[in-house]
Amino acid sequence: MLATCPDHGYYRGEFCPKCGKKGKFLMSDKEIDILGRLLAGLLRHFPDKLNLKIDGRGWVDIKELLDALKISRSGFQWLREEHLRALVETDPKGRYQIYGGMIRATYGHTIEVKLDDLPEADVDILYYPVTKEELEFILESGLHPSDRRKVHLSGSIEKAIEAGKVRTDKPVILKIDAKKAREDGVKIYKAGKDVYVTDFVDKKYISLLDG
Repeated sequence: MLATCPDHGYYRGEFCPKCGKKGKFLMSDKEIDILGRLLAGLLRHFPDKLNLKIDGRGWVDIKELLDALKISRSGFQWLREEHLRALVETDPKGRYQIYGGMIRATYGHTIEVKLDDLPEADVDILYYPVTKEELEFILESGLHPSDRRKVHLSGSIEKAIEAGKVRTDKPVILKIDAKKAREDGVKIYKAGKDVYVTDFVDKKYISLLDG
């Protein structure tokens, strides 16, 4: 569940992880899941479904979002800004941002957005999962966006494997020389707790993890 502790803020679970006390209830696990899916859809793919105005960097006015949800058939007529803030601040993947009364998804878009105001990557190596069938093609042509507007890279091998298992049981992990790419002027941005995005990765920065 999602709750708030008067001393330590928002948290997920029955008890505050810092003091062990039971805080004020905000949302059930089921409501968290449904609202998370709704936000992902509206902020990444189809803001027009609820007539939301989204700017060039993916930002949507929180009040407009709440009003739209309240008049829709989503079942979230009770939703307040506090619930959104709690969801965003406790999201384990860091998929959203709230700033100045606005909210956005930080990665996963299929709509055209600019994300050049995200922090630039400060890591040397990143990772990307592929299937065995894709491997040769990507090593020859580099990484291009496919079903999303950006190439999404992982900050750890474990997260790359996790992402790759969505499509194949045994993903092949590629290593991306992010340090060299940045030195060459390639812009790579940190978009989540372990997700990094860029427009394209040239093949010269890509190698097999065990290669």
